Amino acid sequence: MDKDVVKLRIMETTDTHTNLLSYDYYKGAAADKVGMVKTAQLIKQAREEAKNSVLVDNGDTIQGTPLGTYMAKINPLKDGQVHPVIRIMNEMGYDMATLGNHEFNYGLDFLDETYDDANFGYVNANVYVDDKDTNPDNDKNKFTPYKIVEKKVKDENGVEQTIKIGYLGLVAPQITDWDKANLEGKVITKDIVATAEKFVPKMKAEGADIVIAMTHSGFNGAAEANKNAEDAIYPLSKVAGIDAITFSHTHKVFPAADEKSLDALFKDKDGKVLPGVDNAKGTINGVAAVQAGFGGEKLGLIDLTLKKVDGKWKVLDSQSSTTQIYDAAAKKPTVEADQKLVDAIKAEHEATIAYTMGKLGTTTAPIHSYFALVQDDPSVQVVTAAQKWYVEKYVNSFAPEYKDTPILSVGAPFKAGRNGVEEFTEIKQGDLTIRSAGDLYLYDNTLKAILVKGSVVKEWLEMSAGKFNQIDPGKKEEQALLDPSFQVYNFDVIDGVTYQVDVTKPAKYKPDGTINNASSSRIVNLQYNGKAVDPNQDFIVVTNNYRAGGGGNFPGVKGSKYIVDSADENRQILMDYISENKEINPTIDKNWSIAPIKGDVNVTFTSSPKAEEYAKLTDNIAYTGKTDDKGFGIFTLDLSKGQSPSPGQETTKFKDVTDKHWAKNYIASLVSKGVIKGKTVTTFDPEGTITRGQFIALLVRSLGLSDGTLTLAKEVELAYKNGLTTLAPAEFNANNPITREQMAYMTVRAYEKKTGKPYKAVKSVAYKDSKKIHKGLAAAVSAANELKLMNGYTNGKFEPKTSATRAQAARVVYDFLNK
Repeated sequence: MDKDVVKLRIMETTDTHTNLLSYDYYKGAAADKVGMVKTAQLIKQAREEAKNSVLVDNGDTIQGTPLGTYMAKINPLKDGQVHPVIRIMNEMGYDMATLGNHEFNYGLDFLDETYDDANFGYVNANVYVDDKDTNPDNDKNKFTPYKIVEKKVKDENGVEQTIKIGYLGLVAPQITDWDKANLEGKVITKDIVATAEKFVPKMKAEGADIVIAMTHSGFNGAAEANKNAEDAIYPLSKVAGIDAITFSHTHKVFPAADEKSLDALFKDKDGKVLPGVDNAKGTINGVAAVQAGFGGEKLGLIDLTLKKVDGKWKVLDSQSSTTQIYDAAAKKPTVEADQKLVDAIKAEHEATIAYTMGKLGTTTAPIHSYFALVQDDPSVQVVTAAQKWYVEKYVNSFAPEYKDTPILSVGAPFKAGRNGVEEFTEIKQGDLTIRSAGDLYLYDNTLKAILVKGSVVKEWLEMSAGKFNQIDPGKKEEQALLDPSFQVYNFDVIDGVTYQVDVTKPAKYKPDGTINNASSSRIVNLQYNGKAVDPNQDFIVVTNNYRAGGGGNFPGVKGSKYIVDSADENRQILMDYISENKEINPTIDKNWSIAPIKGDVNVTFTSSPKAEEYAKLTDNIAYTGKTDDKGFGIFTLDLSKGQSPSPGQETTKFKDVTDKHWAKNYIASLVSKGVIKGKTVTTFDPEGTITRGQFIALLVRSLGLSDGTLTLAKEVELAYKNGLTTLAPAEFNANNPITREQMAYMTVRAYEKKTGKPYKAVKSVAYKDSKKIHKGLAAAVSAANELKLMNGYTNGKFEPKTSATRAQAARVVYDFLNK
């Protein structure tokens, strides 16, 4: 054998996101495809296979599941207490770690308290103390930028050698935007590539034989050096002196099993692997590199062959690869959990489960995100409704000068298959718990509301529309609708406006926010309250700290004026909203859709095969019965039709509204418009009473004053402000059953609001029981009759004091809508 040849294995974990156990806290069930307690077994195997090895973690480690939230927010880590993540990492024998962007979610004090107990080092070079001067030459690193560690190794002849391994830590510089509330005035960040160019030569000069760039950043073929790129691995690989790169952030896998399964991020628009990317060898521009996915699903491996030349170690060869804890083809785990590690975090695990089981309210229908990327979806709308509810209260109390400024609310389907076929929201009809809220809102974001112009709303949606591939309407072959390189958490839906997306046009923006086609405009029919959005109109847009701070590079968003700069988490606001309303009826207002395409175009998208049962409830989505190489089900989407009603809100599913029921068509029409909802997923209760508040809310929605997601109290308030009643909300008695004469009165007032002028009947109508009609309501009863909004019974009576039924209310509102 050659003298002075050493084989060194670098093992990487990354983006484990507190998935310590193979357990899904949102579903309350085992999750075979994640879990560091299983990754630990892969590490043991990998160590046994190699004479010399080091183990590194690439960040996004302490946030991501309810366990992370519990340790940071519910039962915060105390001085001297070891975080369960650090506890098992100490047991697993890590050599070095770096920090991901999510390490900063809970603030610097929590970060320090967490990592103080680590038996391994951690490094970061591009986060600096904010000294508030303008001189970059005197900036000081917040953390240890790099470490050079002497490693005793055995060469191929069994002779002990010493190699000096340099570990450099880097993170996406956008953390100061995303976690502005935690970091502003405390730290600043610098470009990844520029930082590497500064420190790598220094590390080499100090004796590092090899340099490992541990970089919490992803791959983007369009990224440029010195531009503060979020995903900077491509230009970073060109920095002289870097011998290996462990990377992260995007939850992708590199190298993949083959080029076909290599993620689209590593390919050009034609599907060809980008220049410099060698998937077979696992190198980028000749530098060994590895990315190990998400949640502990993979262990990244870089096997370096080093040779001492003229007294210095050089990389002779390399091979990167990954191993996995779950065999997707065999549909079974490849390893068992390390029971010692399972036992080590048992107490925190059980406490987290208890925390997530706290009941908030109920849902009258299932809530899922299986189709959230292709049509309006309740899993997003319940979040946007909660956010809007919060900001409306805030503006009324603390910013009344903005009370007449329209409020829009932004949501995205966080769980829509980003990390695999199991990562979708699915909540059954029944109890909504803290676990459910976490299922609907995955991240520990805080709520922000910004003031923007209508032009920014338009460009915001143009950016979001980049999720869709361009569809050729003249092509008969199958066309995939969704662009996998566009992250699902960047697919923003904006509730409060209506719009369509024309996917036959090219995307205006690329997934990284740069221009793709400046002249293109996919967003069509963008309206607010039935009128085209004025580019100069002011809107309050509710979002989160990540997006408001520039996350996703949405045009015109970063730097906008804050109307609400809250420390309250979006998820907690959602929990409060559910608790206050007690019952959630997960319907949609269909405020957005993909514009119909004429012709026989074959459009497909992927989702979980479990979505098949929900596809059967629609008339525009069908399961092909096929799956792709990652196990996702392939569905067809009929774009010649409009969006179907949301599951559970089709009148054919109301057991008590048969085809022969006299009010079936009225109910069906109002349900499809989002004006009225069922009592439950299967019942409408047509003969049940309807309250004063519930009925006037139907009129408010029919007038376009509410999208149906507002609270009942808010809709009653809107009714009062718009003259549908003269009684202030406190005097309205919203929970009392409405009588027929009261229904006539409110409907006529709504008609007057709609037409903009008062209405007086030509003559008074005479019923057998006219004397029973309240004198103050008699004129309205006559007007309702003359307008053909309400009439009497076949016995000649009006029954003014009788409580109206839900079916009668549907008929009256239907007729009102068609006036």
